[in-house]
Order: sequence, then structure tokens, then C-alpha cells
Amino acid sequence: MIRRLVFIDDGRWLMLDGDAVTARGAGLDTLPPLLAGDAAETIIVVPGDAVVLHWVELPELAPAQMAAAARMLAADVSAASIETTHVVVGAADGEGVRPLALVDREVMAGWLAQLDAAGIDADRMVPAPFLLPVSGDAVRVFEREGLWLVRGERLGFAAESELARMMVGERATILMSGGDVEAGLAAALDGAAIDLRQGAFARVRAWSIDRRRVRRLAVLAAALLAAVLATEVAAVLRYSFAADRAEMQLAEAARRVLPRGTVVGDARGQVAARLARLGGDGGGFGGPAAALMAAMRDRPGVVLQSLEFAPESGLVVVVTGDAADRDAVVAAVSAAGFATAMAAAREQGGMTVADVTVRAR
Repeated sequence: MIRRLVFIDDGRWLMLDGDAVTARGAGLDTLPPLLAGDAAETIIVVPGDAVVLHWVELPELAPAQMAAAARMLAADVSAASIETTHVVVGAADGEGVRPLALVDREVMAGWLAQLDAAGIDADRMVPAPFLLPVSGDAVRVFEREGLWLVRGERLGFAAESELARMMVGERATILMSGGDVEAGLAAALDGAAIDLRQGAFARVRAWSIDRRRVRRLAVLAAALLAAVLATEVAAVLRYSFAADRAEMQLAEAARRVLPRGTVVGDARGQVAARLARLGGDGGGFGGPAAALMAAMRDRPGVVLQSLEFAPESGLVVVVTGDAADRDAVVAAVSAAGFATAMAAAREQGGMTVADVTVRAR
């Protein structure tokens, strides 16, 4: 794997190919780009004296629970306000002990802003002590410009040499040269159990298309479309059946007023012709019946149960249907110029029926 290792404090960088250092330089603007298609990552090394490291026992938890537990533990050991501290918990060892890192939020934001200005998107941000290997009970030390970088079993910090000696105490110390550190960088980075790019400072991953999810969404969309089409088809059929039923009712009503044996083809036209032959002017049966049939045509939910006509009382029909449809039929007949009256609805044969009277005004 190709690694770009950048030291954020002074801008030094190393290019690693496997275990070997293949290039080095200074200045973020001189950092070579990674080639497309390479298995590569950019690792930022942050100063050890800017990060406080502790080791805590913490079981495996859900991410939100882990973050909350880490902040509670950090509040017990941090001298700074926990609200201004970026708290990160790392991977557990075989005994369930994890590294806990604390760094000032403003410092963390400043590092990321510096990298962003240079066009660098860090895959990981690792505290400098994690560049040193861990070997049993001994403490590894790398000294640079009077500052000790210290790493041991569940131990890691950077401090001035005198303070560092006090903190190490009587533990065996192994001094490392720059060459020793570089030779072990690949192994140390592979085993680094913590990454500061978490929580509010986590890396924003590029969005990629999940083909399996796309297929599932396509199947769901097809099923939804089929359901909608089925509903529409059912509605069309329902309206078609209702229209057919209305036409049948209209033909049946026409047969009652036409001469016996007449074949009904155009119920409205045949009834009108019959009325004309009889010399009717709308005041007899034909006018009210035609108006009523026309109104019922537009309200297929209204069903004609019986029809009677007498010159004195007018046209009296019994209809079924909901109240809104019955009212609409009566209103349409009235609008056609006839006097209408509808009696209160009643139950008959398990249905709600109403008597409607239509006569000329």
C-alpha cells in the first residue's frame, strides 16, 4: 500500500510503499499526489504534546452509546471543559482496554483547515506516539529537539525530556533513532488503534451508487406503479359498470311508457318521439320522465325502483341511492323546469328508498 505520511506541525512528509520510504520532503504544497487506482491513504501525524492519551476499559457498544460513554470517562480525567474537547475512543485490545484521546476542538479544526487549504483530505489522523512500536514492558523513546516521544504498553505521550523521565519512572527504556522509527512505520501504522477523524471531524465519504439498493428500489417502484394502475383500472371498470346499469335502468323505464313490444334502442329519443306523437307539451308524462332520466344518467348511483304516472299527481318514482346523489337528481330535474318534491327516506327491503314526485309547473 502507498501511504502519504504528513507531519502537521512542521509540514514534513514521507511517501511509503509498503515498509520502504520512497520519497520525503517539506511543505504541504510539495506533497506528491496519489495516483488514481492505487491502494493508498493519506495519514496525518499530529503532535504528541497536543493530544492527551489515556487507556480505559470500555465494552463494545453502539456508536452513539460509545461516544457518550467516552465523554463521561473523559470528563473525569480532563482538566479542560469537556464542551471544548474533542473526545475519541479507539479499538480495544484483547482485554477490552481502549485508547482514549482528548484534543482541543479549536486545535483540531485548525489542523483540518490547514489541510483543506492545501487540498489534502486526510484518511486518518494519528497522534505521534502511535508511530512507535510497543514491545512488552519496555518503553520506546524517540527524542527530537529536546522532546521525548514515548510509547509503551497502554502508554503514550510527548513531553520534555526531564518530565518524560519522571513519567516513565523505572520502566526499561529503549531509545530509537530516526532510522529505527522509519523502518517500523508501516507496522506501527497498521496497528495504530486510534483515529482522530471521528464525530464532528469525521471524513465525509464520497457517495457511491449501491447497485443492489437501486435494483430493490426499481422493483419497489414497479410494484407501486402496478398497484396504482390496478386501482385506476378498477375505478374505470366500476364507472363503466355503473354507466351500463344506468342505461339499462333508462331502457327499462322507457319500455314502461312505450307501446308494448317496442325494441328500445335510444330510450330518450324514443320517449321524446312518443310524446310528440301524443301531442305532449311537457305537461304530461314525457317531459318529467325525460328530465328525470337525464338527471339519473349523470348519477349512476341512483337506482329506479318503481315508476307511476297520473295526470293529477304527476310522475311518482321510488329511487335508491345515497342522500347526496338523490338530492343531486332532484336539483337537476328542478333546474330543467319541473316542480319536484322528495319524501323522507325510508327502509324498504333492506335498502334506503325515497319517493320523488315530478310535475310540470
